[in-house]
Amino acid sequence: MPTPVVNTFSILVNAAPDKVFTYVSDLTRHGEWSGAPLTVEAVSTGPVAVGSQYRSKGDVAVQKNRPNELRVTDYQPPSRFVFVAQDANFGAVTHEFTFTPKEGGILVTRTISLQMSPLMAFMFKNVISPLIGAPATNRSLAALKAKMENPSA
Repeated sequence: MPTPVVNTFSILVNAAPDKVFTYVSDLTRHGEWSGAPLTVEAVSTGPVAVGSQYRSKGDVAVQKNRPNELRVTDYQPPSRFVFVAQDANFGAVTHEFTFTPKEGGILVTRTISLQMSPLMAFMFKNVISPLIGAPATNRSLAALKAKMENPSA
């Protein structure tokens, strides 16, 4: 029976909430603040909406140019953005971003969830995520913060 694996990360960004939401919900720009090499291209045309589709290639752990098919599953400006990445090894990986006004800025919370076998879930939660996943996600959120707070840098 699959075991849910959920990791949540947050960062306070001192920038206009609508600007941060618009930037994060543009999947083609995720490579600008990703913790590793990443390219994302739109498959569907038009503005971001539920059902919009994308393709990505990025470095994950030791694998280079790992392909994923992405689909937007929730789009509620300026408070919530969710997409699902279909990964060859992990299946559906959900990336949920929530945006909460806080202290004159915006608290960006990213929740990554997926289903794994119990053994893989244990390894992921206790070895892979602490050593690779969490540091990479924290670096990417720090890069997002820097990009939003100082766009000229």
